[in-house]
Amino acid sequence: MPLLGKAEKGQLEDLIRQQLQAHFDQHGPGSLLVDDLRVVVHGRGVELDHGEHPDPLAAVSVKTLFTALCYLSAGSPAMPRDALESLATEATSVAAAHINRIAPE
Repeated sequence: MPLLGKAEKGQLEDLIRQQLQAHFDQHGPGSLLVDDLRVVVHGRGVELDHGEHPDPLAAVSVKTLFTALCYLSAGSPAMPRDALESLATEATSVAAAHINRIAPE
């Protein structure tokens, strides 16, 4: 049985979206495409970090997500605010897959 069902994934996506928006607002649109930025899920919640959390439940490099890759491959130095929704959905999918692999069989 997976640890995260549909409702939990929805809550996780909301938390990830909030973190991405706060980071965007505080550091600007270019900050989401830096090399080491990750979405991490750990026992205290969801954060964006640069590797500070050594053993999270899930860690997703933002630059590996499809939306970010599209902007990077187009040579864009920044990501627009309207891309955060897609980015949050993609990060949630990857993070939930990592977490659900932890579930006992």
